[in-house]
Amino acid sequence: MAADAPKIYTGKCLCGDVTFTAQDMSDIWYCHCTQCQHLTGLYIAAAGVERDKLTIKGDVNWLPISDRSRSGHCNSCGSYLFWDMPSRPTVSVLAGNIDNTKGLKVKGHIFVSEKPDYYEITDGLPQYETYPEGALRT
Repeated sequence: MAADAPKIYTGKCLCGDVTFTAQDMSDIWYCHCTQCQHLTGLYIAAAGVERDKLTIKGDVNWLPISDRSRSGHCNSCGSYLFWDMPSRPTVSVLAGNIDNTKGLKVKGHIFVSEKPDYYEITDGLPQYETYPEGALRT
């Protein structure tokens, strides 16, 4: 029996100046950490992809957000596209920028210990106080 062909996902920023292709992306996680809150005003939905399976075209502005992580934005329209910790094997791709999410599912919530009090999580998905090892790889 032949192995399944890798699933290819494409995406882009709001203006289309930055595009990406990702192979074998993980399912989506909601992240409630304070970094994501400060970057977006709330939580994010992101899927992980191994960095050697992510091709980015266009001018991405990588902004340091801590001594270990950075966020990637389109240099033209400012769209928030990627979250990256260079020491990890995966890059997080913000799900709203993926063209076709068919086949992806939300696996759960991470960093709920940092979630603000003004909303509740009521969807029944698993919740993790911090980051479960391998979360954005599976």
